[in-house]
Amino acid sequence: MGVDRRNSCFFGAFLVAIHLPVSGVAGDDQRGPTADVAVSSRLCDSCDANCDSFRDPFDIAPFVDALVLGASGCSVCAGDLDENGVLDGRDIQLFVDCLLTPQPIGACCTGADVCALTIQSSCAGIWLGAGSICQLNSCRFGNLTAYRPQHGAGYFPFAKTAVSEADEENAVSGPGIRINAPGDGDPFGEDDLIELTIENNQPGIALALRRTNSALRVWTTRTKLPGTEILFTNDRTDALALAGSGTSLTAWVEWAAAAHGSGELHLEPFVGAYSLDTVRFHTFRSIVMALGGEDQVPSVPVDANQGTFVVANALYARGYDVHVHDEDDVAADGSGPVLSEVTNAIGSRLVDKVSIFGYSHGGGSTHDLAERLDNDRPGIGLFEIVVTSYVDAVENDSDFDVSQERRRPPSTGYHANHYQVGSFADFFLDGGPVPNSDPPPSGLNVETTGWGAGATHFQVDDFSEVRGFIEVNLAARLIP
Repeated sequence: MGVDRRNSCFFGAFLVAIHLPVSGVAGDDQRGPTADVAVSSRLCDSCDANCDSFRDPFDIAPFVDALVLGASGCSVCAGDLDENGVLDGRDIQLFVDCLLTPQPIGACCTGADVCALTIQSSCAGIWLGAGSICQLNSCRFGNLTAYRPQHGAGYFPFAKTAVSEADEENAVSGPGIRINAPGDGDPFGEDDLIELTIENNQPGIALALRRTNSALRVWTTRTKLPGTEILFTNDRTDALALAGSGTSLTAWVEWAAAAHGSGELHLEPFVGAYSLDTVRFHTFRSIVMALGGEDQVPSVPVDANQGTFVVANALYARGYDVHVHDEDDVAADGSGPVLSEVTNAIGSRLVDKVSIFGYSHGGGSTHDLAERLDNDRPGIGLFEIVVTSYVDAVENDSDFDVSQERRRPPSTGYHANHYQVGSFADFFLDGGPVPNSDPPPSGLNVETTGWGAGATHFQVDDFSEVRGFIEVNLAARLIP
């Protein structure tokens, strides 16, 4: 039969076993020093002739019984080493070689942070291949990255901003998502879906998504083109079709229920039961409107001398649904695209908390928008204006209006106010005290401080003390 003479001693014992079956040897359930290789019961291992999850001499007797006596094997492949569907003499040498040949060792993952070195057949989880080793994050070979919300057809007026690893499961600063139930008008285009990248640094291992809330739907196109939905069965997808030789996929996540809530997406090995990475989505309950001063236009990157937009970018990165606008997007009667955005958010996305802040003419527009929202309240829906803020606010009845805006925004729960005293250097433009403002009683004249002494209208919105005051007090009172 062409027996390898190097295995002659073992094979001699094997021939004895053919004539003297040992299936009834005492101690058959004991495991001595040679029983050192475990085999996963989930796999069909032709070398494990007694299906005890080990490759050792205790497999000889059942192999002989099946070969000589025609006994039924313990599995469909037991003893069929050449995989031709028949157990015969051609399997003998392969069986001997199998028992004598060490199998390659590699990293076996049974959890995101649980790794052990085993042979492939003994791995009850995900085997990373021969020669792989257990290192930090070896078993976290898949990653999810969610991004902050879009505006219209893209991210402008913000830069595309990823949710940090530290925040991606946070119930407040994690990825917020706008409700996108049927009937949402999307006046600026479909922008309610959240971009999600899926990465796999073990492309030979198939991945799947699992969700904890059926309101989460996932698409491969931003505008939900027909046929591009990634379907879930019992809240789990089939194996994902990743591009780049199986390394990445860009998906778009939708909240498709007409109710607030939260839900998680877990990235898992398709064959496996542990999470490689998790992202927790929560629906936005609030909206923040930031209005610049005259001739201030939103830009990417943000202009460091446009303090209102600097604050807006900071809040956007913290997880708020922030919208920045030129102050002229609010007419003197409060109408315009900013009003449309807010009323759509209240009516279609169930937002019930509003914040508005602005500088110069943007402060005047802050008042006008709040006044219009308050006047139209019966036809808009249930909401509250939680936080407003002025920085050197000037009324905005026209581009040439230079009157101080000293009216508190109607119905606001909290109002901050910072101003300076105009002079020849800034054409005497300035804001002024506003009743019942923070700092009390009517806001802060920054020229009374060491850091703001001598400030002009063109500088007051750029002080870090002013920007930080607005950001901190808004965040303390408004949940995304």
